[in-house]
Parts: sequence; C-alpha cells; structure tokens
Amino acid sequence: MTEYKVVYLIVERGLAPNKQTFWRVAGSAFVCRDGSLNMKLDIHPGLTFNIREAKYKDEFRSAVADTWKTNGKPAEPEEIPF
Repeated sequence: MTEYKVVYLIVERGLAPNKQTFWRVAGSAFVCRDGSLNMKLDIHPGLTFNIREAKYKDEFRSAVADTWKTNGKPAEPEEIPF
C-alpha cells in the first residue's frame, strides 16, 4: 500500500501577541517508489505535482529562475539567493 500524507495550508493571522495560526487541509500526497511525492491540491484538482530532490544545485536554480522576478523580467539563475 502506498504511504499517504495530508497536505496542510498554514495560515497566520494577526500580530504578536495575538497572532493565530490555522492549519487547513489542502490536499493529499503519496510517497512514490523512488521516494518522491505525488501531491494533489484541492485548489487545483486537475493537476498532480511531483516533489523530488534536485540532482544537482544548478538544476534547482534553473527550475525556479522563472518564478523569481527582477525588474519585471525572469531572474537569471545566478541572481537567485540560494
């Protein structure tokens, strides 16, 4: 049987000392044979996400370069702060 996990959305509201944290169920995830995770989110029911380790650092940086914006254009991999 596949190992099943629950995906939570963590929402923080308010400011200290009255800050509250809410955990809401957002979907489910399953551990694949290779150790990666397949994840389905309630907010995107037609999509399945796969989460896995990057094989090398540049692969990760290239994968997220388009999501980091500088001056309205995609960031170059060397501009990403990690």
